[in-house]
Amino acid sequence: MARSLIVENFESMIDNVIAGICFFEYENGRMTPFYVNEGMFRMLGYSRAQGMRLMEKVELSIIPEDLPIFRQGIEDVLKDDGAIDIDFRTVTGSGGLRWLHVRANLYSRENGKYIIVSVVEDITDRKNVEEELQQQAERLNILSEAEGGKIIDYNAKTDVMVIKGSKEYEHSGEQIIKAYMEHFDESTIYADDVAYYRSVFRGLLTSPKNETIEYRTQRFDEDYTWYQLNLTSLLGPEGYVTRIVGRMINIHDKKLKELDLMLRAEKDALTGLYNKGATMQLIGNAIQESKKDTLNALMIIDLDNFKEVNDLMGHAQGDQVLVDTADALNEIFKGGDIVGRIGGDEFVVFMKNLKAISNADILAGKVVRGVNYSFDYEDRQIQVTCSVGVAIYPYHGTEYEELFNKADKAVYTAKANGKCGYRIYDAATTMVYHATRKNTEYNPEKGMEMNRSIEDLVMQVLFEDKEMESALKSVIELITAQYGFHRGYICGNESLPISRTVQFAASGYEVGRETQAQYELKRVVSEILFESFHKVSIIHDYDLTAAEMHEYFHSEGIKSILYYPITSQGEFQGAIIFENHEDVQLEFTESEMEEIRSLMRIIEAHLLQIGLMDRLQDFVTQIAIFDNLDSYVYIVNPDTYELSFINKKVLAVTPEVKIGDTCYKALQNRESPCENCIARKLKKTDPHCRCTEEMFNYSLRSWNRCSASWLECKEENGLALLNCIDISEYFIG
Repeated sequence: MARSLIVENFESMIDNVIAGICFFEYENGRMTPFYVNEGMFRMLGYSRAQGMRLMEKVELSIIPEDLPIFRQGIEDVLKDDGAIDIDFRTVTGSGGLRWLHVRANLYSRENGKYIIVSVVEDITDRKNVEEELQQQAERLNILSEAEGGKIIDYNAKTDVMVIKGSKEYEHSGEQIIKAYMEHFDESTIYADDVAYYRSVFRGLLTSPKNETIEYRTQRFDEDYTWYQLNLTSLLGPEGYVTRIVGRMINIHDKKLKELDLMLRAEKDALTGLYNKGATMQLIGNAIQESKKDTLNALMIIDLDNFKEVNDLMGHAQGDQVLVDTADALNEIFKGGDIVGRIGGDEFVVFMKNLKAISNADILAGKVVRGVNYSFDYEDRQIQVTCSVGVAIYPYHGTEYEELFNKADKAVYTAKANGKCGYRIYDAATTMVYHATRKNTEYNPEKGMEMNRSIEDLVMQVLFEDKEMESALKSVIELITAQYGFHRGYICGNESLPISRTVQFAASGYEVGRETQAQYELKRVVSEILFESFHKVSIIHDYDLTAAEMHEYFHSEGIKSILYYPITSQGEFQGAIIFENHEDVQLEFTESEMEEIRSLMRIIEAHLLQIGLMDRLQDFVTQIAIFDNLDSYVYIVNPDTYELSFINKKVLAVTPEVKIGDTCYKALQNRESPCENCIARKLKKTDPHCRCTEEMFNYSLRSWNRCSASWLECKEENGLALLNCIDISEYFIG
């Protein structure tokens, strides 16, 4: 009665008020609107039907950061201490962000039901004015500390740069540059400094911080001049950077003196890189200047087979290799990184202010690919490559000597495992590194914790590393460290997309660079084992019947192995083998064996390019979303019935289901495809086709509503997405 009276008395008067007026009923924590005027819907850009649906779940329209303010406002209203005022942000029907001011009061309370009346105003313009005034005050405070130089003020919202210069600069007075970042003009900046300048500027746009850079730019006389740029980025009320301000100071004379001193005292005469003393000093200084949350990396590059070229082909050719290597390093490393030559064929790079550990990984891979030379000498070929070791600051150390020693050990590991490769220090550390390689920041106080499954890590390494052999070597290292093996390798016939054996050995069990004869022997051994062992098996030396196998185990010091044959349509293609060289026999729990089987299947799928493995780069974002859905998600090839993906919810309930299984066998316990296969009902001519059915899932032991749609619609080997929701409770009811 009270509700109808309110509406009847007020609706005609307030429906056309510019401000929004809302009446809510609040009971047991739930707010239900029973009257909202047209002014509210006009303000937010919704029709009445759309707006009322939104009001029924009002918190969904509020920016998450402002929800605590809104909820506190509700609590204050219910106390009945008078009207309350709150400000928060919401999204309009067109997707815009608006500030709203709400004044609310408690109208009545009866038997646990509350009637709340509120008046809503759009205060976006007022907030923008307040923001501008606040930023002007901050800019004045920052710029008041600047003495001389050129003043810089960049508006991130409008992409407009305002520069106030003096007569010594190309432009005096006030210069306004529109679309500054969109149409960035790099012609006035020295070519080697462009990437460094842009990366720093973009970094300032991601979060509020202070940065100081030195770079060269052109003045009106067309000569390049050294300047120091001190910049500060400011956070706006929306929660992102809206302004960058700073000053630009001429440091040309000072910089030329510094460079002249460096050229005379710090440069290596042959390569032009820093010499050993200068490298150590500069890296030491960089470490001292690093903040607690800074991520740096020290890289050692050691040439493989350099002595052979130097001795057989002469010092002139050896010197040319060193010069070419220096040129390659200068091409890869830019900006503030320190590159030096510290020995005959040994180089060091100190990478500063990394955004993520994976940056060091990517750069090390570039070095290995870039430093690779081939020479013909008499009747043979000499291959000069490089082995690279990396240590991460502050994780592996906070002093130069400590970082250098660990990077040096990583170089030794790379050389012992076949050369022409790179290693992040320590196998166990590598596991943690891969577990956190997506992190954009590192907190030394919290450290890096292993909080992900080994399967997750292996999948991530395989999907992120575009060099297959590099990825496989990292995966073999991960598994070797995780289960305490001493050696691990993959070998196979020419059908596998690897050149020879992909291998890794723990410290103390290295075998050096593999010869052709050793490779052939491993391949033969893996084929002989396949005759007796057709699936993943733990094989002890006493299990062997063939005399040649006993001899092989004895000669290599092997006590037992974990063997997994790689097959395609039942034919042997190769094997994944992990060796144990201690007297303690290999023993695993049932859950560990399940995990190992899953890992072997993942590697096999990657090698044979089954399912998503050959195109997952296109689906990385989608896979991350599917993996966290609270429903059972499968990706199936409707032509082959192979499971290409199963999300974590499926694995939690049915760990025996694996990628590569046939869906009808794994999910429905059938020997042949389902008569009414939902994935096969999808029309290949309609990429937007969708089918929904209710069915009993034998692997989950539950009734499910299964919705099938195309993830990738192709005439052959497309991918169907099956999203299944458990409806057992409703179905049985």
